[in-house]
Amino acid sequence: MHIACQLKIKGKSDYNETITTVLSDLNLNHRRNVTADRLSGGERKRLSIALEMVANPSIFFLDEPTSGLDEVTAATCVRLFRDLAKQGRTVVCTIHQPSASIFALFDHIYVIARGQCVFQGSPKAVVPFLSHMQIECPRHYNPADFIIEICDSESAEVISTLRDAMQNGKSICTRSQLAVTTGSSALIVEEEPNSLEPVSDFVIKPTVTSMILEQHRPKFSTLVQKMKQITRFFHSPHAVSGFLQFWVLFRLMCTKTMRNRTILWIQFVHHVICAAFIGLIFLNSANDGARMFDHLKFCLGICFFFCYTQIMVPILSYPREVKLVKKECFNGWYGLFPYYLALTLSRLPLQIFLNVIFTMVVYWLSGLPVEMFRFVLFSLVGIIVSLCAEGFGLMIGATFNVMNGSAIGPLMIAPFLGLAIYGFDFAPQIPVLMQWLMRASFIRGGVVSIVLVVFGYNRQRLDCNEMYCHFDDPKVLLHYVRIDNTTLLFELSVLIAMTLFYRLLCYLSLRRRFYK
Repeated sequence: MHIACQLKIKGKSDYNETITTVLSDLNLNHRRNVTADRLSGGERKRLSIALEMVANPSIFFLDEPTSGLDEVTAATCVRLFRDLAKQGRTVVCTIHQPSASIFALFDHIYVIARGQCVFQGSPKAVVPFLSHMQIECPRHYNPADFIIEICDSESAEVISTLRDAMQNGKSICTRSQLAVTTGSSALIVEEEPNSLEPVSDFVIKPTVTSMILEQHRPKFSTLVQKMKQITRFFHSPHAVSGFLQFWVLFRLMCTKTMRNRTILWIQFVHHVICAAFIGLIFLNSANDGARMFDHLKFCLGICFFFCYTQIMVPILSYPREVKLVKKECFNGWYGLFPYYLALTLSRLPLQIFLNVIFTMVVYWLSGLPVEMFRFVLFSLVGIIVSLCAEGFGLMIGATFNVMNGSAIGPLMIAPFLGLAIYGFDFAPQIPVLMQWLMRASFIRGGVVSIVLVVFGYNRQRLDCNEMYCHFDDPKVLLHYVRIDNTTLLFELSVLIAMTLFYRLLCYLSLRRRFYK
């Protein structure tokens, strides 16, 4: 509720007072310190309404607000909607199979069958209207159920007849003692409709809106187009600035991350165990001049860990979040760009911490030189490769659902893996075209960067326990795999460019899904 106030209320105000007032009106104030996952179904429905009420809107659109609720809870929610309407708000909702008591709470109903309006008006006018159309409703039958059954089971001729009587929504059916309001096509009925007993008299009138549109349709259409063009440039759909949206969302995402202790522990244990496995496999072998290919496998193993860890998690988890974000962006809570910026930056602290833990364990167990600058570069390469892989996973997760992403993700990673391990044993014979193609693999770039950090920067000769070690000089190894003709700065620049490219594709994919 506090976050809703920050995103929906312009200027500074007493958020606590607003929250207390709204929750008291919805009978939720006694549950204000309970997390949403511990609320009942009806309380969650009311909470979703409370989140919108903090901005005091004049119109509510509710899509099936009683679905999944029992009869008592559904009736309570509809009474709440009626109370909101009595406070001067307009409440529009879709509802399926309402009970007779719930049906009677509505002021105005609009029944659609096969895309056509078959009734519009007061609930009390349904039975006499159907009787006038030679369709008799049993005395103790719910009129809502009856008209739905008619629309579902009867022939298209019956629906056409009802549609023609209502002029497909251009007319309104009401009891003769009721009056149509002058401002809209909605109908004001008695304070408390007590029954749905059939009445003998009813009136079908053209709606006020339809009469106005018929008289001024060309002028009205032109006016609407002009107003849209003007407001497009001078009206923001959001209540607060983009920076404030980013700050609120950033704190929200950090809070959600810290509260999810189970996931935090799983990620921490995963990084420590994988680091221990890789470190023990290459235990104290980083200074052995006779194990040249083991050194390359060591660099490959580190890159593969970062890639698979950071790619698959977003593919499996992010599509679920996309659905929620799409609804909230559509509802005007915040913009896509502030959300995406907060999403990107909120993941950095935890990702950097876990990657540093991983590289620290691997660096120490493998026996690499105890040099601070080399360890910093080693960790920096791991972080950049991790961010690039995460951007790649977010791009897939934002574009496809979980099922398709789980299949497409590995298929897209496979060529990058092949390019990453290609040609280390025959580097001088690699064609120029293939060398440029290998640049497309960020995994290859990560491997090359780690090799440069491990064996570059004037590293001393490696130990040799045999009669002759051809690769005990790090410069010989770099020359053999044709890495001595590049620099770490260039490789990191390429990785950063790929990271920005993947994250840009992720943003564009989200924008296409949200605003298409």
